Amino acid sequence: MELLEEITSYVDEELKDQNICFRMKRLIADDCVIRKEYMIQKCMKDLLRTRFACCKSPIGLDKKIFLYISQNINN
Repeated sequence: MELLEEITSYVDEELKDQNICFRMKRLIADDCVIRKEYMIQKCMKDLLRTRFACCKSPIGLDKKIFLYISQNINN
């Protein structure tokens, strides 16, 4: 499994192998590139989970979403 797919599976809580889960936790803690990708995917999943709508979002909302993501990436 490629690392990007593993990150996605980890965010989606689909990984069953505890060794892979432990490795992902360690990589997220130790590697800033992987941590950034993890945070992007987690933020997007959280936003979709809590604010999903079936219609196009207003432009102002798009800007708020991008601002939210960029603030969480930089933290």
